[in-house]
This record gives sequence, C-alpha cells and structure tokens, in this order.
Amino acid sequence: MFRSRASLGLAPQVRQLMAPKWSHSVPAALMVHYNVPGVRNYSQKPFPVGSKEFQEQNNLKKLPKWKQWAIYFQSNEFKRGMTIYYVCGFGVMCVAFYYYMRDRYYEDKQLKHIRAKYEEDPASLSEYEYLKLKALSNDKLKPREQKKYRMYQMMRKEFRRKHIWDGEAMFEPTPQDLQEWYSQQARTKTSAAVTEDDVRSENSAEENSQETTRANDNSAICAPQDTTAFFEEKAFDYDNEVKWEERGILMGRRRRWLMKQLRGDVLEVACGTGRNIPYFDQDEVNSMTFLDSSRNMVELAQKKFRQKYPRYANAAFTVGRAEDLVELQGSEQVKYDTIVEAFGLCAHEDPVLALKSMASLLKPGGRIVLLEHGRSTWDFINNHLDFRAPKRMKTWACRWNLDIGELIDDAGLDITYEKRVHLGTTWMLVCKRPEDPLALEEKPFLDKLFGRETKGIDKGKR
Repeated sequence: MFRSRASLGLAPQVRQLMAPKWSHSVPAALMVHYNVPGVRNYSQKPFPVGSKEFQEQNNLKKLPKWKQWAIYFQSNEFKRGMTIYYVCGFGVMCVAFYYYMRDRYYEDKQLKHIRAKYEEDPASLSEYEYLKLKALSNDKLKPREQKKYRMYQMMRKEFRRKHIWDGEAMFEPTPQDLQEWYSQQARTKTSAAVTEDDVRSENSAEENSQETTRANDNSAICAPQDTTAFFEEKAFDYDNEVKWEERGILMGRRRRWLMKQLRGDVLEVACGTGRNIPYFDQDEVNSMTFLDSSRNMVELAQKKFRQKYPRYANAAFTVGRAEDLVELQGSEQVKYDTIVEAFGLCAHEDPVLALKSMASLLKPGGRIVLLEHGRSTWDFINNHLDFRAPKRMKTWACRWNLDIGELIDDAGLDITYEKRVHLGTTWMLVCKRPEDPLALEEKPFLDKLFGRETKGIDKGKR
C-alpha cells in the first residue's frame, strides 16, 4: 500500500484513525521496539539530540579527561548541584564557629576570674591558674611548665566536652586531678617515658642532677659516661668524619649565629677541634678561652686558632671537664660575659652540673649561648632518635635524644631566645640566670617600645 505525501503531514490523531484496526490494540512500546508490518511509527521529536549537540558530545569524548572535567566544572549543571553543598558547608561552619566562640567566651570568663584572684592574693592561684596566667603574659613558661600547661589544656578540652551545656562549670583542676587524668590516657611507651616527669612538682629541679640527667626516665637514653677517652682517640679523625654530615644540613650558618653572640670576655666549653673558629669575630671580644676535656682536641683547636689569628694575644687554651669549671678556677674565680658551647651537652657525663658550673662563672648580665642537638618537636623524629641512640652513642659518644629544654630548666636557667631548626632537633638558645634582668633586645615589643621593665608573674608564697 502506498500513501500520498499529503497524508504524511496529517495530525497524529488522523494518522491513528487511518491505521489498521488491529494496530489499535498494540501497545505503543511494542510498536516502537518491533517493526510491525503496515504500521509507520511517528514521534513528537524524531531526533532527541540535535546534530549540533550530537557533534559537541562526540568532540567532548575525544578530549582528555582533565579537559572534560574542566568543561564540566564550568557548566550550569555543576553550579546548580554545588549550591546545595555550599549551603550545607556554610551551615557546618556556622555551627563550628558557634562552639569555638562559646569556648573562647568561657575561657575569657575564667581568665577574668584568675586575674581577680591574682590581684587579691597571688598565692591563692592553683597550679593551672598560675600557668595559664603566665602563658598569657609577657613572662615565658619554662620547658617543663610548657609541657604541663599543654596537658592541662588537653584536659580542659575534655572537660568542656563533658560540660558542653553547663555554662557555669569552671575548670579548676589540681595536680592530683591531672595525674589521675594522665594515667587514664592511652599513650605509647615513648611518649610516656618523655612526659611522665611532666606531672612532677616543681621542687624536682632541686633533686640530684645525676638522676635528672637520665632524661626523664626515658629508657631509650643511654646511661651517662665520661667520654674523654673516646674523644682523645677520635680527635685527629674527627674533622674529616663529621664535615660531610654538617655540610649536608648547612650547619655552618648555625655556627656563624653562635659566634655572633660573643661579647666581652668569652669562654667556649667543649671547644673540640675548634670548628667554630672560622666564624670567630674578634671585634666584640676582649678575651677568648677555649676548654675541652680532651687534650688532643685542645691542641688541634689551638693550632687552628694560631694559624687564623696569629696576632691575637688574649686567647687561652685549657684542658678540663665542664662539670669541674668551678674547681678549675680555684681561688681566682675568673668571670665571663659570654659562655658558649656547641654540641657539648650530649657528651657531658652530667650536663645539668655543667650548666650550673657555667652559670656560676657568669658576670652580672652575662649570657650562656648554646647550639645543641636534642629531642625534636615531632614524635616520629623522637622515635627515630631513640631507636638510633645506642649506635649514635657508640659512633660519636653522643646522647642526641636528650631534652635540652628540660636540662636547662633543671639547671635553674631562664631562656631569653630560642630557635629550633632541622625538624626541631637543633636547638639555638640564649640563657641567663634568673636574677639577671632582660636586655633591651630581649624584652617583649611593647616593653621595648615604651622603655618599661618587664614584670613576671609573682608566684607568691604557697
């Protein structure tokens, strides 16, 4: 049967009437999928995708994946879908900001309470209140105080989570509460060894320094020993073996910083073979004394110094241990404006006693400048230091996993400048005795600007 061209343009209803009667009972879906003889199927839109759109889709499939994604991110479809995520993300941020600001509100409320107690009676402050007030003032926390304060802050966060709906709850823990809380925390063996002494009373600094030197009961730290014989034998090969290690970590920059701190009469403890001599600046120095427990080391240092500064007369070279500085002085009691040491605390048998001896030889206002390696600010680095500690001790007679900050704290010194590099394992420190005032360049910015004295937090009589 042939149809005229005119019938092709008829309306769908007319074409349906013209179709055979038996086709009226056939579902439309079957008529689409099966080619029924004598029935022509017509669609409202014969081509769902236009030729132009079809070509664009083909061209898009030929592009690299990253270009396809880039085009998709610029499309309206993506932007409409992202609107929901934007709104949800903004809502989550608002909730988090609310809880954060509420926590800051309660913290400020407690701080006002602490300051009111301090003005009335400084001795009435608890340990936590004293540390918090000191942390927010110009007075710098000591290393052990910093660790203890961080533990109190973790304890405070847990307290706020438990009292999230109680606006009147005040966080006022005692050292016993901190000890009990700390004992319930899950921790690794290393972290326990490092921080177990952080909950000790502050009177622990007055204990026997030999016990304190064993580095906070950390079993990974090797036992102290007299390393004089080791360096006597190692002296002539020391420079060749250590130079590549120091060059790899650009240690020359740190040694240059160390020697720029020299003022007046200077004593260098544990001078070794004189690796700091190339950076010696004699303009600010009146006299220079080198000391080491190894005689061979001292002779090598003297030879280097005389070759570089043959006309410098005010230089002396002495053999002796840092722990015996006071005995070496005898009745003369020579005092120094600056005492420096580079990588010596790790090799001393009793580094705390060595630091105390250095402090006893300082003039009023004198400074101890240290360049040392010790525990890092990262736990995974500390784990490596602990793991390699026995081999390091055997190779270099060096206990490189000591906590330098705690040694200084145990020696009763204050830190006026601190910088740590090489993932926190290299310590650059300037220390003073507690009775000495801060120098102008060591004061906080506002005190320096207005020329006022820096006042610390008075602990009061407890």
